[in-house]
Amino acid sequence: MSLSQKIAAALDSRPDIGALPCEISVEEGAHRLTVQLTASGPVGLAFSRVEFAAEEGQHSPEALRAWGDRLASRLTYLMEPLVVLEHDPVGGEVEIRSKAPTARAGHRSYYEIRLSPSGTLNLSRVSFDESTRRRQPIPCQMTREVLDRLTDDFVATAH
Repeated sequence: MSLSQKIAAALDSRPDIGALPCEISVEEGAHRLTVQLTASGPVGLAFSRVEFAAEEGQHSPEALRAWGDRLASRLTYLMEPLVVLEHDPVGGEVEIRSKAPTARAGHRSYYEIRLSPSGTLNLSRVSFDESTRRRQPIPCQMTREVLDRLTDDFVATAH
């Protein structure tokens, strides 16, 4: 069973939908996916964060940059196109963000993906308040089909 099939089965088998927020985690081979679930229904879900862990071990800055480039070019089905924003060769992190954030009511919302040298990917959604100049995490909403595809793409690009 693939990682995307396992996360779908875990979402389907949740007996108490009222017990939210919660964490759902599944593993397949060297990969692990953890979803910080805030809402769930038959069609879609909302989460505060998704963490994907690839093979253990240290990844070079070049390998992380290449992973970031593969992700940005492959995840074209999200609300906003992604771009590798920052590559910190000293700290080893790569940051990917929405190229053109969504603007609504004085806020700009965007996807943020951070890749760490340990092979961990963290995906979240952030809102930037234009008046206060502050960022805050917001729930990321997507259909379950998009989560399945996203999971498959995390696995496919992690090599």
